[in-house]
Order: sequence, then C-alpha cells, then structure tokens
Amino acid sequence: MTDDLTIPILAVPTVRPRKFREFIARHELVVFFTLAFVFSWYPWVIALVRGRSSGPNPLGPFIAALIVAGISRGWRGIRELLARIVRVRFGLKWYAIIFGLPILLCAVALAIMAAFGQPIALPTAEAWRELPERFIFIFLFIGLGEEPGWRGFALPRLQRARTPLIASLILAPIWALWHLPLMGSEFPLAIIPAFLISLLGGTLIQTWLFNRSKGSVFAQMLFHATVNTVGAGLVFPLLKGPAFVSFWYVYALLWLGVGLAVIPSRAAEARPASR
Repeated sequence: MTDDLTIPILAVPTVRPRKFREFIARHELVVFFTLAFVFSWYPWVIALVRGRSSGPNPLGPFIAALIVAGISRGWRGIRELLARIVRVRFGLKWYAIIFGLPILLCAVALAIMAAFGQPIALPTAEAWRELPERFIFIFLFIGLGEEPGWRGFALPRLQRARTPLIASLILAPIWALWHLPLMGSEFPLAIIPAFLISLLGGTLIQTWLFNRSKGSVFAQMLFHATVNTVGAGLVFPLLKGPAFVSFWYVYALLWLGVGLAVIPSRAAEARPASR
C-alpha cells in the first residue's frame, strides 16, 4: 500500500496582462472618459446620497489619462502625456492670444451691453488684489486637473481619423456633461444654455490653440486659467439679475463666433503628434 499525497489543483483563470493592455489600447477613449467621470463625480455622488451638494473633482480627467496611458503604453505613455504639460515653447504670438483673447471677448461683451444702455461698473480693488491668487489656484488645480485629460489625452486621439472640427464636436458634449454637478449651483439655470454655447465655442478655440501650439497642454492650462480668472474674478460680479443673464448670452455667442471662425473644417491643418 502506498500513500497518495497528490493534492488536486483547481483550475484558476489566469490573468493575462498583455491581453488586458491590448484591450485598453483598443478602447483608450472609452476607458478614459469612463474613468474621468468616475474619478470626478464621486464627491458629487456621495454628497447626493447624503442630501448635500458638491462639485466634481477637477483632478479626475488627469488621473484617468495617467492610468489609461500607463496601462496601454507603459511609462512611455505617461512620459508623453507629462511632456505636453511642460511644452512651453510655441511662440510669443500664441502667448498673446492665450492671455489676450479671453480679456478681449469679455471687453467686447461688456461694450455691447453698454451700447444697449446697461450701466457697467468697474471691478473693485479687492477683485484686482485677488486676481493673482485666483489665477494660480485655477492653473494648478482646475487647469492641471482637466486639460491633460481633455486636450492632452483625448483630443489627439479624436483627431487621428477626424478633422479638428469633428473632433471638437465630439469632445464638447462630453466636456459639457462633465460639468453636470455644477448646473444649478455655480451655473444658475437661466444661464445654462448660454454656458453650453460658450463651452462649444471654447472647445473649438482650444482645439485650434492646441494644434497651433505644438500640442502643448501648458498652453491649454494657461488659457483655461485666464478664461476663468477674468470671467468669474472680474467681469461676472459686475452684473446682476437680467443683465447678468443677457451678458452671458452675448458672451457665449462671441465665443461660438470666434470658435467657428478659427477652427478648420477640413483636415488640411497640420496636427501635432497624436501621442
């Protein structure tokens, strides 16, 4: 008689990292957008469960882009994404547009309001003092959180087989939906349609800037920070009630008009590297 000490081995499904990476690589955009919403909306969802309100986490798109780039392309993908954030050499002309265009559009919108008889006050001294701090916060938190994802990761992939216009028209509603937790709070109900129009125009302009600035995410962060700082920090507080709503529609249509004017409708414009 012999002792049979053989222990049966159960068949356990094996994880195949290569297959997983290939799957993520084939569905980069779907996975990215899904994770961007998950990592951004969780504070809002938790707040809703508790009967409270909260905005999205602006860092969600950046985190999602790092994860998907890392899984699909490894450290090379992460380095390529981070390299866009420090891409600062794209010409003084584009720096002037990045800082000047948001100021110009606000000024033109205010001038139109004034031309129709709306009295316009000047920003307070306190608003001017808070401007640098506001800009830095938006640049390092909101700009850094959103732009590496929307423009640094998603936009180049959307433009691989599409024109800049079509890529922008796909990205704009996704970016708009991402702002859902802010609707009705930061953006009052009366201005939501105008906000969506301005966001479409802004998406078109940012695609144009991205392609002209050699695919720089740094440029996008500066532009995002300038738009939010000048608008929310200086101009929006100058108007109240119906005047504020009217201003938003004028402002939004200006953004859309400029966006449609600058974005190419054909693939003739040279795009930056898609990686």
